[in-house]
Formats: sequence, structure tokens, C-alpha cells
Amino acid sequence: MKVLVFGATGDQGQAQLRRLVAAGHTPVAVARDPAKIAIAGVVSVVADYRDPDSLVRALDGIDALFITMPSTSFQAAEPLIRAVEAIGMAAQRQGLRMTVFNSSMIIKEGKRGFAAHDARWEMRERLRDSGTPIVSIQPVIYLDNLLRAWARKHILEEGRLFYPHHPELDVCWICQDDVSDLMIAALDRPHLSGRAYNVGGAEAIRGPDLARRLGAVLGRSLRFDPRPIPDFCAAMAGVFKDVTTLDHDRLTSELRRIYEWYNFGEEKPFYVDMAPVLADLPVTLTGLEDWAARQDWRP
Repeated sequence: MKVLVFGATGDQGQAQLRRLVAAGHTPVAVARDPAKIAIAGVVSVVADYRDPDSLVRALDGIDALFITMPSTSFQAAEPLIRAVEAIGMAAQRQGLRMTVFNSSMIIKEGKRGFAAHDARWEMRERLRDSGTPIVSIQPVIYLDNLLRAWARKHILEEGRLFYPHHPELDVCWICQDDVSDLMIAALDRPHLSGRAYNVGGAEAIRGPDLARRLGAVLGRSLRFDPRPIPDFCAAMAGVFKDVTTLDHDRLTSELRRIYEWYNFGEEKPFYVDMAPVLADLPVTLTGLEDWAARQDWRP
């Protein structure tokens, strides 16, 4: 299929482009700057959700659509919700075979009172309301987070996995490639339209086990150090201070509330049984060790 990818210049979008090419599809990246698409053979188009005609032009000749939006943990939600609504309406008018929404976080069936979660829930519902066939893929947490500077430097420089999870939290880490493959699996399954899947990896891993197993791949001893949630939130506010559209106090408050839910919520937000998901979307999930061995851990 010819698949238009919104969010193509981000890490998740880049993984989607690579996996689409590997699966034999033809991805088209939505990007203001084509130079940011560093994947051979992938063409780009410019589209602006505030300009419906530009969306129609971008969707011309397209079979399906991938949507990944910037994080609502760090960006104001309303413009992003309006963008998703406009994209969904354009997709419906063009009669696309499938739209796959990557929410970038888990979404429960109703709103939970957390700004980031509820904005993603609203995006999903706006897409459903548009009438375009849609499957929503909702990852619990990315293994690729461990490659970000704020986690990676502690692993490589201090020999500790410094992360805001309590030691007995069951976490179904999943990699970006596997989420991309699940999205691709949804493309040719129109009977799944309307479905939403919270997705994780093949197993639940607690922090101390994650550190031990990752350390074995790296050939060094790693210890798990539960990072205090307020400390983590303050650090994230610093990481995103130049790009966030939220004020510092609101950003840190919302991050604190949702990470407390992740850690202590009775719903166990970071745990997911993948058996029923894989029955509908048959892909081979990547194990922790295999994922870690593929990464570049050089300082």
C-alpha cells in the first residue's frame, strides 16, 4: 500500500517508515523539511491541518494513513486534537482503506482525569467520529526510552538504571519497531476497524530484572535505582523546556500525577496481556535481549 505518515520526522515515525519499507509498502512522509527524512527512497509532502486543501493534496493516491502526534505531556492538547480531527475528516473524504492511530501511550476506555491521557482519548474518539476506518495502537511504554540521554547517561556513566518505577512494578516494555509492525499488521485487516489495542512487549519485567538482563547484554553490572517521581518530572521539564508549550508548574504537576498512576494505579497501566492482541495482529515481538543487542551503546 501507499501509506501517508504523519509524525514522520520523530523517532516513532522514522521507525514506521523503515518498517513500512521493509514490509514492501510505499511510505510517504509528511515533513516541512525533506532533509529530515534520511531513509532512502522515501518521498515527502507538506501538509497543514489548518489548510484542508493541503491535506487533500497530500492524500491524493494514498491507500492508508499512519498518525503519530507530538506528546500531549509536553504540548498543548487542543491544537493537536484539532489537527487529528482535520486529518480524520480528510481521510474519510478521500475514502482511505485504513487509518492507524499510534497514541504513543496507553488509553483506557474512558477519561481518567490526566491531561495527557484524556487528550489522546479525545483524539481517538474524533478519528472514530470522522467515519474513516481506524485501528488505534496504544503502546504502554517504549524500550527506546532507555536510549534517551536522560536515561542512557546513568546506564553508561554510573552503571545504574535510574527510572521512575517502583521495584515491583510489572512493566511490559515494547520497542518502536514492534509497534510499527503492529500498525502495519492492521493495514490489511479492515474487519478490525474501530478496535483499540493497548500493546506491550511479550513479557512483564520488573526494574531489578531489567537492569540485570540489560547489564548482561552490555557486559557490565547494572543496578536498578528507582528514581523519585518528583525528581524525574523536574528533569523532564528541563529536557523539554525549549520545546514545550506548557508552563513549568502545569507540566511537572501533570507528569507527577500520571506517573503515580502508572506506578500505583489499581488498573496496572503498564501491564498488558498480548495474547488476544497477537491473535488479531500476528507479529513476532522482540525480546529484551535481542532489542538491546541491536542498539549502539557506545558512549
